[in-house]
Amino acid sequence: MTIDAIGCQKSVAEAILKQKADYVLALKDNQRTLYEEVRFFLDDQDAQGTVQRSEATVEKAHGRIETRRVVLSTEIDWLKAYGGWPGLKAVAMVESERELRGKRSCERHYFLCSFTDVERVAHVIRAHWAIENQQHWVLDVQFKEDANQTRLKRTASNLALIRRTALNLLQQDLSALSIRRRRMRAATNDAYREQLLGLRRAT
Repeated sequence: MTIDAIGCQKSVAEAILKQKADYVLALKDNQRTLYEEVRFFLDDQDAQGTVQRSEATVEKAHGRIETRRVVLSTEIDWLKAYGGWPGLKAVAMVESERELRGKRSCERHYFLCSFTDVERVAHVIRAHWAIENQQHWVLDVQFKEDANQTRLKRTASNLALIRRTALNLLQQDLSALSIRRRRMRAATNDAYREQLLGLRRAT
């Protein structure tokens, strides 16, 4: 199971393990000290070449070339100082290098993992990001999310939740209609809108 940083909690890790599943939890600033320690450790180990490395992947889409690689370390005894994470067996880092219109950028993301196969970790993270990227593209094209100028944190979060809820409802319709046409139909057809909301059976 993959979860964004909001789910990077010991209680979440424990709940996942109780269901006999594995986890890859994104580690960010909500776990500030732990994030900085893992970042420093993996960056240093990567530079020294003492980590497991996955095969690099290259993706081309929308004029962008993105190269990703994953490194993983099972040398995590030092993490016991942070109280012990249920089932934790490795820490991992994904490095993404992007080239768009001649400009290059590089980002690194860090993860806590309950298993130690670096290629499996790479596959799981790629699958998670593929879903995120697909959803983001639809939200941007069909709901103009990136053009929204709302800056108040609570308002922006509420609008993002409403857009994602609307998209999830529209995606329950398995017809051949595009998302755009489903939106238009939901806006103009009470029966269809009620069907999407579960208030009416499909005819």
